[in-house]
Amino acid sequence: MVLDIDNTILTSNIDLGSDIWYQWQRSSLEIIPTETQKVDCLFEDAIGLLYELNPLVLTEDNIPNIISTWQNNGNYVIALTSRSPRYRAATERELLNKGIDLSKTAITEHGKTTVVYREQLQREISYMNGIMMTSGMDKGKMLKHLISKVSKLSNESPMFDAITFVDDSLINIQNMHQAYENTSGVELTAIHYTHVEEQRKQNFGAVLTQEQANKMDEDWKSLTTFLNQLFPRRQVGATCIANE
Repeated sequence: MVLDIDNTILTSNIDLGSDIWYQWQRSSLEIIPTETQKVDCLFEDAIGLLYELNPLVLTEDNIPNIISTWQNNGNYVIALTSRSPRYRAATERELLNKGIDLSKTAITEHGKTTVVYREQLQREISYMNGIMMTSGMDKGKMLKHLISKVSKLSNESPMFDAITFVDDSLINIQNMHQAYENTSGVELTAIHYTHVEEQRKQNFGAVLTQEQANKMDEDWKSLTTFLNQLFPRRQVGATCIANE
């Protein structure tokens, strides 16, 4: 079992810092930010700051029980997220706070209870405690990379004959299908999980309204104004804080 995190396992009950906010900032929704609404240092500072500040909620209340049942039935269960390795601490905190411990059923080399991989590919990736962080790279390629690495070190190939992948992003579903379409001996089931977006459409008439977009912009500017007043050195220099 391979699970996405944002808007699949966890989501935000406020828009600022949510996956919807990220999609809006990346101009991936019908409503796009104006130039004045685009956040400076999005990847370097803003995303990580909001991950640290914002406690998340479950997409559905029974998610921990579902995952626990899969684990108790002897399945490997891991998370495959587009988040960067630099956001690992906040990511693991939120999963554990919801009773989800993926280290118990992580893919590991034979004879080991845990493995830690950190590599610089096109971007940095990491894998530990059952969570692979891919920095936005192709999830199909990243999963094959992980399984290939573990299989070689375990002298076992192929390692799995069936994979179930769940993700809220259609692009990730398509990339996973493309990665495994010519892979013999592996049955892939890819599930496009749209619960969060469908709820928003039902409640608000759209995934994101202009009023909500404007509110996210106001909230971000209020937050940064407060932080800059409290920590004046945040405004020193022209570079992102992470690059200083």
